[in-house]
Amino acid sequence: MSFLQELFGRKKVTQRELKTRLLRIERDRRKKRLELKKLDSRQTKLVEQVKEARRGGNNIEVDYLWEDLKGMKLDRVWLIRESTILNLEGITVKKYLRGMERMERNNNHEGINKMMERIRGSGLEAKLDADRIATDEYLDELRAIMDDVGLDIDTLDIEEEDPEKAAFLSEIDAINIAEESGNLDDVTVAEERLQQQLEEEPEEA
Repeated sequence: MSFLQELFGRKKVTQRELKTRLLRIERDRRKKRLELKKLDSRQTKLVEQVKEARRGGNNIEVDYLWEDLKGMKLDRVWLIRESTILNLEGITVKKYLRGMERMERNNNHEGINKMMERIRGSGLEAKLDADRIATDEYLDELRAIMDDVGLDIDTLDIEEEDPEKAAFLSEIDAINIAEESGNLDDVTVAEERLQQQLEEEPEEA
């Protein structure tokens, strides 16, 4: 079952479900970024090994490493594709969630239902399944859906405050100020507070 079918294929989707899905998407995106970083690191090492084997005239080793690099190139293409899909899924869920929150504040339940129907009948799913994912086309389609229900996609996040992000940036600023002043004790305290924030489990909606 595709992402859109799973999330928007039922009669109703709740804010809690959307927020849980956002957390899962962010976790998967971090995993993909880590996999890509490891792949790039391994690729760099292989290139160095090819250079060394080439200098030594070891053609068998060169051929072996080249086949490894070719397979790695394909793996990289798929990792980038999966990361792109996760990114677009995250944007879709976040914009839908912000739109739902705004409509619920205005008691616009008809607008929520219309937004759900537009998502179901859209061409978003086909764009995610395409061999080559056209990010701009996907976002244009999402923008058209939001426009159709009276929402401006570019303003859906502007009103929303993120206390967790504000607290994080506050500690970052505190660390920078302490470092500039040369106060190592303040740096240590701020870093400990920051680490505590990063280790806290995200709150469930």
